[in-house]
Amino acid sequence: MAESPQLSSEEQEWLHAGIALFDSGRFWDAHEAWEDLWKSLRARQADPPHVHGIQGLIQCAAVLLKVEERNSRGVVNLWAKLTDKLGTPDEPELDHLWVVNVRELLNDLLPFVEDAATEDPAWALDPTSVKLSRSDS
Repeated sequence: MAESPQLSSEEQEWLHAGIALFDSGRFWDAHEAWEDLWKSLRARQADPPHVHGIQGLIQCAAVLLKVEERNSRGVVNLWAKLTDKLGTPDEPELDHLWVVNVRELLNDLLPFVEDAATEDPAWALDPTSVKLSRSDS
């Protein structure tokens, strides 16, 4: 799988700010931080898997926002969109997106999606329990 491209210092700030916001349960704010990163990567025509990867990360935050809103249709629809970009837990498009372990993130989101896809979701899972895994790769 492709190695993540180098980020400028500003892009690194957006990535890490988004991670900190996501890990503190501020999913909308994480989405906003990563959107700046996504726009920057697109503008400099970075490697498409990584541009799509950031878009998928934004959609992961949006999935958890929809869980908080108890919007089952939104959860399921966003899952379909983000798996087009990040792949599935069994077959991720990238092992890591910079410091984010993509496979682990997808596995952590899956129970929320499975619950939302039922006829009568329990909504018993805590979206703030999902944290972004950091690695040294």
